[in-house]
Amino acid sequence: MIKALLKKQLNELFSMLFYDRKRNRRVVGGKAVLYIVLYILLFVMVIGYSSLMAVGLGFNYLVVTSEFAWAYYGMGAIAAMTIAIIGSVFVTYNTVYKARDNEFLLSLPITPSKLLFTKLLSVWLSGFMWESLVLLPFLVVSYILAPGLITPLGIIFQILLWLGLSFVILFLTAILGWLIAKIATHMGRYKTLIVVVLFLAGFVGYMVLIAQLENGIGTLFEDPEAVAQGFGNFIPALAFGKACLGDALYGSIFFLICAALLALVYWILSVTFTNIIKSGNKGKAIRINKREEKQSSAMRALIRREFKHYLSNPMYILNSSLGYIFLPIIGVLAVFNRANIQNVIKVLAASSSEMPPEAITQLISALLPVLVFFALMLLCGMSVISAPSVSLEGKKISILQSLPISMKQVLWSKIAFHCIIAMPFTLISTILVSIGLSLDVPNAIIVTVLAAVIVFFFGVFGLACNVKWPMLNWKNENIALKQSMPILFCMLVGYISPIALTVLYYFISAFIPPFLYLIVIGAVLGLLSWLLLRWINTKGAEKFQYLS
Repeated sequence: MIKALLKKQLNELFSMLFYDRKRNRRVVGGKAVLYIVLYILLFVMVIGYSSLMAVGLGFNYLVVTSEFAWAYYGMGAIAAMTIAIIGSVFVTYNTVYKARDNEFLLSLPITPSKLLFTKLLSVWLSGFMWESLVLLPFLVVSYILAPGLITPLGIIFQILLWLGLSFVILFLTAILGWLIAKIATHMGRYKTLIVVVLFLAGFVGYMVLIAQLENGIGTLFEDPEAVAQGFGNFIPALAFGKACLGDALYGSIFFLICAALLALVYWILSVTFTNIIKSGNKGKAIRINKREEKQSSAMRALIRREFKHYLSNPMYILNSSLGYIFLPIIGVLAVFNRANIQNVIKVLAASSSEMPPEAITQLISALLPVLVFFALMLLCGMSVISAPSVSLEGKKISILQSLPISMKQVLWSKIAFHCIIAMPFTLISTILVSIGLSLDVPNAIIVTVLAAVIVFFFGVFGLACNVKWPMLNWKNENIALKQSMPILFCMLVGYISPIALTVLYYFISAFIPPFLYLIVIGAVLGLLSWLLLRWINTKGAEKFQYLS
């Protein structure tokens, strides 16, 4: 029985190469070959990066400062654990906690302990595979660069701890998989908000990590002794490194702890496995509000419908509103760095030898509103909420077409929804940036008014593009959000327009002041919005009526 269950789990583990879960069919031919090639390339990349990292650290910690050789192995163990946990945590979630066949298998004459053993074994194999891709290059490089440090006892413990480290990885992935399962089970109505917050937190964390990575790598290779001394405070890494060099005490203790963690996670899951499966699909009861709904106008009902669709899909928020989410952050940063911005302007003015500092300061102050306007156009062009709104109707567009309302109202509701979401973020950011840049009152007013014009223009422009090039035959909403022509075209216009307007103003700046240039651009955008609205109210509404 265990053999059959293990075979089933291994088939599921590698089914991603040969089975399309979205379309519920096998992947054959060239597509299967492509998947296999891509995974082989992924493995080669992991091995390649691990080898390069091992060579760089090896010269510092095995050759130059061999007294800290243990730090080399400790860093390799941490790198292996990190990659293995990232690569295996969702395998744990899908295999142990949220597998579709859990309840079915428990209904068969199979003991839960056997079922749990096979599931954990497949998870362990996944973690062990990723761990080996990173740790083995470290071991091989150490044999090449520092063969004199290798002892028979060290080789024995390297093999034992290679296995023991996989037990720790299984323990940690089981905990993280359980946390993910708990969060997924109890998210309920806040699922979209949680996904968006987690994405933004991950994005900010990634940017902070990238900002600190250069200094960290430089310190790692330039001052290995200081890094090793600080690294020695982390006892597990110290014990792993000492054991790989042949320290029997550290090696024995480390392996016993690994074995104890394996026994602990198996015992906890064996006790709670059945309850975990039974509670997997439970959620909080939804209370029904029995009060009578107030009648509302058709426009309000349509806008409320857009809100519900928007809030139900986190990818809709992230793909169409990311620029608006970051706009207030930029405004707050501008306010808090107001003094630094003024200092930069003074330094630029003082560094010029062709013009007096006062003249340079006045010129920069005059150009700042233009730069703010171009930045707003760039960010708003990247976040056009109305661009996929027609495509997202999909096969349900016939419901809208059958309602006793005009199609012009439906299209106007999509423009209004775009403005309701985008306008507050944009205006708040514009006011904060105006304060941070110390713009005078006339310039602050014109920039704020133009910010509203930009939002309205892209709302109308995005909808017109989507009516012109709808994508209604998608199998997944994310396709309409990421690959449709209107979104790509709006982003292209959002990128090119600020660049083109900047180049244009470079050639005509001697003939027209910045303030007047902004008024002219605002008038042009207003005229274009009016022309697009005329098309939407007539030909666009007629085309929308017959989309299918």
